Amino acid sequence: MTTALLCACGHTVSDPPAANSQLAPAKAEQTQIARGHAFVAAKCSGCHAVEPGIEPPNPQAPSFVAVANEMDFTPERLREFFLDGHDDPFAMTILLEEDEAEIATAYIMSLRSP
Repeated sequence: MTTALLCACGHTVSDPPAANSQLAPAKAEQTQIARGHAFVAAKCSGCHAVEPGIEPPNPQAPSFVAVANEMDFTPERLREFFLDGHDDPFAMTILLEEDEAEIATAYIMSLRSP
């Protein structure tokens, strides 16, 4: 009898709603952004303002809002900037690993104004 009742049920676990397939990329992007925020807060906040509305601790270091909106970076160019390493200005030398560059770029580009 239990088997008959379970078979009669029209909903199966293997048939998720179609909307879930559209939510997966957005969820993955939000995860990248959250990981990027945690990373830059830990590694970059000593010089840069990593969140909107905060002044950079180092007045010569641009805020990440400025990086996203005023410095003509595309996501690709910013990612390459992190991967190639840089020392401009001289006091800032950085070379990120692939995953670090991806998540830092995702977070910083999320600060871009529409």
